[in-house]
Parts: sequence; structure tokens; C-alpha cells
Amino acid sequence: MVARRRTEGPALPASHTGRVPGPVRELVEQQLRSVVLNSPFPCLGARSAFQNDSYLFNLLPDLDAPETPGYVIEDLRYFAQVRLRMANLYTYVVSFLEPRAIGDEPEWDRRLWSFLQRLHDLDDDPWDARFSTDPRDADFALSLAGLGQLVVTLYPGAHRYARRFAWTTLVFNPPEQDRANFPTDEQFLGFQNRIRERDARLQGQVNQSLPTTLDDPQAPGFSGAPVAPDSWRCPLRVHPPRKEP
Repeated sequence: MVARRRTEGPALPASHTGRVPGPVRELVEQQLRSVVLNSPFPCLGARSAFQNDSYLFNLLPDLDAPETPGYVIEDLRYFAQVRLRMANLYTYVVSFLEPRAIGDEPEWDRRLWSFLQRLHDLDDDPWDARFSTDPRDADFALSLAGLGQLVVTLYPGAHRYARRFAWTTLVFNPPEQDRANFPTDEQFLGFQNRIRERDARLQGQVNQSLPTTLDDPQAPGFSGAPVAPDSWRCPLRVHPPRKEP
């Protein structure tokens, strides 16, 4: 049995979490904890965040609803404010009641990036200057609420076992914590390789969408869909910096 989440530490305000009945939210969160904290789950960063309750979780009705990007940006702003009061590895996680089924993974890749574009269009905070605005760059991170983020998704129908989950879920990981916890290239690559090895043992083959060196971009792996990083083109259109009035 997976332990219930402890109540210590930052949590989303009640005004953020009341859009879905509390028992349903608890059900989905407990199911997610069961997946992530199961020993074969490959992502060591996610396991650490969940073991230490160093994450914010929300459940929203529908990924595609017009009001959803505003809710997620609101959560991300709060996350940016409280993250440094959390443990060494921290994350924001949002799951959705809809869509219930995703059968076409290339379509899911387009759908995810359409949602990320909506977040970017709505966001009025400056881009996190520590990270590139070009998804083709290895140091790209999607800046939201002024904080660079790498995105991981779990969804029904995912071909990767570690990405398959009943409720469509987006995980936002700030890469600032990577260098804070793994200050040298050797340490960081070692951590990444351990995750890749665990994922390969679970799946039977490596995930070709994920970067293999520090020079490879992260963006092709955001959706979890099987894409060829060399030929994949990111549909995100980054706005130029807003001019001060």
C-alpha cells in the first residue's frame, strides 16, 4: 500500500483545487503515487519528489477547456513562489479528467504542444533568461510564470509503459534543480543514464525520443510520443519579449 501524502510543506491553496470534487482528486493523486512510487518506475527524480512530498498536485476537469490554461498558469505562479521551500527535487503535476482516451500518439504530440502554446500565449511574465527560447537547443526550457520548465506527460494509450496512466497528466520540472543537485556534467549524465537504463529494463528498449548527451534537445521528448528527434519540428512559436510601456 502506498502511503498517503503528508500534509507538511507547501500545497496549492484551496481556491486552486476546488474545481473537481475532493474525493475524486484524492483518488487520482493516490493512483499516480502508486505508479511513481512503484519500484520499477524509472524516473528517479519523480520518485524523489513523491517520496519527499515535494510536489504540488492539481486535478482539473478538461485539458481542452478554454479556461484551463489560466488555471494552470495560476498554479505555476504559485509553484514558482514556493518551490525553494520544498525538497531538493520538486515538481508541479496536473492531471485531467478529460480526455479519457488518447489513441493516436502523433496527434497527442500535436495536442500537447497546442496546449503549451496556449499557456505561452497567456503567460505575461518575462522569459526565464537562464534558458534558450529555441526548442532545438539543448538548453531550451519552456518559460512559464518566469520559470523555465521541462515537461513530461503520462496518458492513456502511451506506448512507453512508464508513460501510460489512466488520467492525462502533465509534469512540470524546472531544470534549475538539475545543476543544483548535479553540479558537474559527469554527475548529471550519470543520473540521466541511470534513468535511461531503468526505463530500458522496464520497456525492453531505450526511449529514442530522449536526449543521450548534454548537446541534445529535450523538447522532442516532452509528449512521450515516438518521434525522431533529428526530423521532428517543434510547433511552438515563442513570442518576442514584450516591450516595456
